[in-house]
Amino acid sequence: MTTKTKNKLYGIGNALLSELFPDRCAICDKLLDSGKCICDDCNDSSSRKPQKFYSGRTLCYSVCEYSDVNKKIVLGAKKGRDFYKLSFMATEIYELLKNNGVMDEIEVIVPAPMSLAKRLKKGFNHTEKLTRHISYLSGIDTVKAVKKIRETREQKTLSREERMKNLKGSFAMSERRAVSGKTVLLVDDVTTTGSTLSEVAEVLRKAGNEVICAVFARTPYKENDTTE
Repeated sequence: MTTKTKNKLYGIGNALLSELFPDRCAICDKLLDSGKCICDDCNDSSSRKPQKFYSGRTLCYSVCEYSDVNKKIVLGAKKGRDFYKLSFMATEIYELLKNNGVMDEIEVIVPAPMSLAKRLKKGFNHTEKLTRHISYLSGIDTVKAVKKIRETREQKTLSREERMKNLKGSFAMSERRAVSGKTVLLVDDVTTTGSTLSEVAEVLRKAGNEVICAVFARTPYKENDTTE
């Protein structure tokens, strides 16, 4: 199935969802006009502090800081499967990258992988949902090119050095041919130390790809930080 066909079907699905479940603000849940992700009041009051930074050798972009308001959005998306919040996060990432000219460079989009056990426990991978919506907005295909090949300890209980060691060797290519030699947009919801982004980006780079990362929120790392 082509990307164009996938996006057409995705758009039809979104339209049906909007008819059955009217669009709501990603922050306050207020009913919205169709196609909007956030109400005017929340848009005016929400804090966006886009950042451009490096995670290891990889250039990264973040939409905002992991504030209390933004934490509500992220947790609603990843634990509550809230489509409005997922759509908002994906749209904000896309708009940030488009406005910085990054989307012109991207040839394929890759979600940060989740282990099979964690996916079965959660029932879905929210990062794949983010990349799927970015694909819909951009017309660029999403490929689940990297997989997690071993279970690791929870990152949020570890120090910076422990996080890096914990993830070392835990990712591998699963769709090398589909992305080899391309400029990849690697997407995740939140980053703290950048250990996950760095490790996955290195796997992609060794497969012959240029990599740019993007996340919705960035948390300044502090020792004993409990952000995933």
